Amino acid sequence: MGCLVAKICNPKAPDSSVRYFWPIDGVIIDAAPGSSKIERRSSGVLYVYNGHLVYESRCCSCSDSKEPVEFDICDIQHVNHYNQYTSHVTDDCFPANIVDVIVQNDDNATHVAFIARHAEEIGRELNEICLKHRQKPKIFQFNSVDVDGVEIDLPC
Repeated sequence: MGCLVAKICNPKAPDSSVRYFWPIDGVIIDAAPGSSKIERRSSGVLYVYNGHLVYESRCCSCSDSKEPVEFDICDIQHVNHYNQYTSHVTDDCFPANIVDVIVQNDDNATHVAFIARHAEEIGRELNEICLKHRQKPKIFQFNSVDVDGVEIDLPC
C-alpha cells in the first residue's frame, strides 16, 4: 500500500524523454555561510532535464517549500555517495545513505545531499552524466571530394 501511495504522490517526469529519474527519501541543503540553519526537504524525485538536475517534492507533502530545487549540470563540481552527511558550515552529521553534491556557481557554493536507498547507483550515474556533459563535442567536417573527416576544435 505504501508503494502505491508513493507512486501516486510522486511528481511525474516533465517529458517522456527523461532517461534519468530517481525516487529519493529526502534532501538536505547546507546552511549558507553566516547562517546556522540547514534546510531539510521531504521525499520526492530527482531527475535530469535540459541540462539541469531537478528535485521536486511529493505533491501530498506537508512541507512549506514546494518549489523545485534546480542546478545546472555544468555547475556541479563534486558527486559522490556516503553513509552520512556532514555540513560544511555547521559540522552537523546526519547518518543516512546520501548522494553528496557540491554546486559551484559564480562566488557561492551549495552543498546538497539527496537521501536515497540506492545512493551508490544514483551517485555513479550522476557522476557519469556530469563527466559526459563537460566533454567537448566532436564535430567533423567532411569534404565532398574525400571521405576522411577533419576534427574541428570549438572555442570554449
